[in-house]
Amino acid sequence: MSAHVVYIDVAGRKPLPDVAVLRVAANNALVTCVSDAHAAHAVINAELPISVLVINYPDPTILRLARKRYPTVHTILVTEETMEQYSVALEGAEGELVDHLVANRSPAEWTINELRITVQKLLRNDLFGIAKYLSPATTVHELTVHGSADREPYNCQVMAYAEDYRLGQYMSKLVFGITEELMMNAIYDAPIAGGKLHYAERPRTAPVELEPSEYATLSYGCDGMLFAIGMADPFGALTREKLFQYLKKVLRRTDSSNLIDTKKSGAGLGLFKILYSSHALVCNIDPKVCTEVIALIDLQHQVRDFSKMPRSVHYFEVAAAGLCATLPEPNALQGSRRNEKDQSGQAGS
Repeated sequence: MSAHVVYIDVAGRKPLPDVAVLRVAANNALVTCVSDAHAAHAVINAELPISVLVINYPDPTILRLARKRYPTVHTILVTEETMEQYSVALEGAEGELVDHLVANRSPAEWTINELRITVQKLLRNDLFGIAKYLSPATTVHELTVHGSADREPYNCQVMAYAEDYRLGQYMSKLVFGITEELMMNAIYDAPIAGGKLHYAERPRTAPVELEPSEYATLSYGCDGMLFAIGMADPFGALTREKLFQYLKKVLRRTDSSNLIDTKKSGAGLGLFKILYSSHALVCNIDPKVCTEVIALIDLQHQVRDFSKMPRSVHYFEVAAAGLCATLPEPNALQGSRRNEKDQSGQAGS
């Protein structure tokens, strides 16, 4: 049976992209479009199983019904609301009801591209790699993370790449900060979460040299419209529950500057900082095999505070999806576009 994608585009809310665009995004799947809550209930209660459900407003009743009727359905909320606003609307249950949050922003190109990529990743059983978010033929640079000695040179290398694109000091600093958090997580947090408990005895200021089986892969690229940075580790320890637990903490902070300036450490704080410094956070997980965390920066729009700008958040999981995805090689992310690999620590020219 072919996949079935349902689009719920209710009037009175910021609309989803044009129906023709939605059908293209759904590839060869069966597509059903409805425009009111009554019709949405009817489609969900019908006998035709739903693979992916896309909705343009945070309705907990519809999302709960879909989750109860089809426990494996992938739910995508496309909304212009901030994290705090849709969390209130969903009665604090977004971690249970929503798999993907797509910021519905203007102009519509961001929403169209992100929704298209999200639906196609699910339907094509292909989750990993930053290349999917960049224009065709964009070069993706890849570096192998061997340990803490790579932090400073890799951070500076990615920031220099941003400066070469003349992104300005503000964007370059965002890129540096995101890379630093991804590096810290790959070196200090991911191995512990993956069961390498001997690392827990070391302070985060101590030098660490990873074993070859623990190496991570840093990837980055820019197509002039979007800057993407990713880190793939070989542990696959980030769970859906843990991610949304981290996001709940964001909502309890009234001062986002304190979030960035705090001296505390840990994977949760690192994800806070990455999300705060970007427009989208993408987590691709194959449990006990691989975790890939990707930050996306829209170069056409300034990154603003949580209370003012909606963020996109995605959690893709191979096991939960029943997918057989193409996973990253141990030291290199795979993508459909041309990659540059240099495991000695220097990106190709």
